Amino acid sequence: MEIPDNLKFEYLLSLDKHIETKGIDNRKETMKKIFEITKKIADLGFGEKDIHGITTDEEVYVKYEKWRKANNV
Repeated sequence: MEIPDNLKFEYLLSLDKHIETKGIDNRKETMKKIFEITKKIADLGFGEKDIHGITTDEEVYVKYEKWRKANNV
């Protein structure tokens, strides 16, 4: 079983937003979103290595960029 693409894309989008966010309160909110998505992924039975794999998989990034453009995100 594989992490669903929509969760991968939400995770990557949250990381991007966190990096771009200014201000401590805003960064706390983006970090909260990252943890929420991480929990959803973990609840499906995936571990730390699986989650880390999202950020290192070039194919996922290609799909993610296409998804961002298609959804104007």
